[in-house]
Amino acid sequence: MKKVFVTMFLAITLIFIGGSQAEAREIYMGNYSDGTAVYLISESLAGGSRDFTCKVRAGYVYLHYHFYVTSGGPYYQNSEGYRGYVYGGESPVAEAIWEYAHR
Repeated sequence: MKKVFVTMFLAITLIFIGGSQAEAREIYMGNYSDGTAVYLISESLAGGSRDFTCKVRAGYVYLHYHFYVTSGGPYYQNSEGYRGYVYGGESPVAEAIWEYAHR
């Protein structure tokens, strides 16, 4: 009887914990120039509309992006050292992330 109670308690606890955790969604944002597909980790978006951060997965690598508005336009930089104007045409991925965050 004691084992049944413990087993039921563990099962209910696991269901409760599993149901309360948000599942991370990966949203396709395009490809880098080398062909690597890039996915935004949806729950990593943090901050406001003019200054926010997020994390992406590119292949097996995770990168952090920071987006901000300065000098009248949106800019980005990532943890690999790339930076630029979002709409400069150099990074369709950065543009896709910016657009996704502003839907």
